[in-house]
Amino acid sequence: MATRAIQKKPILVIRPLRQGDIFLQRLQDASLPFCHIPVMQIEPVDMTEPEYAQAIEVISQLDRWDHAIFISANAAEIGLALIAKHWPVLPAGLQFYAVGQQTAELFADYGYPVRCPKQQPNTEGLLSEIPPLQHLNGQSVVIFCGGEGRQTLGAELTARGGSVRYCELYRRIIDPSKVAQARAGMQTASCLVAHSGELLRALGDCVDRQIPVVVPSARIAQQAQQLGYSNIEVAENALPQSMFNAIKSLI
Repeated sequence: MATRAIQKKPILVIRPLRQGDIFLQRLQDASLPFCHIPVMQIEPVDMTEPEYAQAIEVISQLDRWDHAIFISANAAEIGLALIAKHWPVLPAGLQFYAVGQQTAELFADYGYPVRCPKQQPNTEGLLSEIPPLQHLNGQSVVIFCGGEGRQTLGAELTARGGSVRYCELYRRIIDPSKVAQARAGMQTASCLVAHSGELLRALGDCVDRQIPVVVPSARIAQQAQQLGYSNIEVAENALPQSMFNAIKSLI
């Protein structure tokens, strides 16, 4: 647990830009000073790239899949729009899943039914809480995602008998200039908020061992320790309110 209290110094947030960021809005509503330096950019695959053609191929044959999993809000924002364009009526029998609540909320705009884990809104929760994913017995699963992410989900679903394919819809691009800004900003920040291990790794080794760092899981806390952080506050999960509560506990 982090031990240094937040004072009037800004909270350093390094997550990518997103429209209507509820987490940043929570900080603003609470009149907590923050500095948002997005060290990562989200770039949808370009229509000229082979990954785009592969995604269209998967979506045009969506009726061949039993389960479709959306790994993030970015995957849902991009993928659902493409699905709605190609499928005015969803294929019968196809089941949608979202890894977290924020991702699941995007399905409401299309009127699509979706399941997501309630107790643990992450990959581990999806694997442990969703009954249809426990024993797949040859059923097909497509995972809509960004490039070079964790392979845990696909590996476990394959072990459960599933025929799994990843469908890349976007890439996560680290911006070296933003990384430099964030590392400099850590010198004057009250705490660092990192929503993923990839964001922490992008910053490199810890600049200030004593700066509190707020992370969404014990797994990412372990990565923070390996990078040299010693004051770590673990939120209940990555949802905006949970991350906000973790910050409030430092005040």
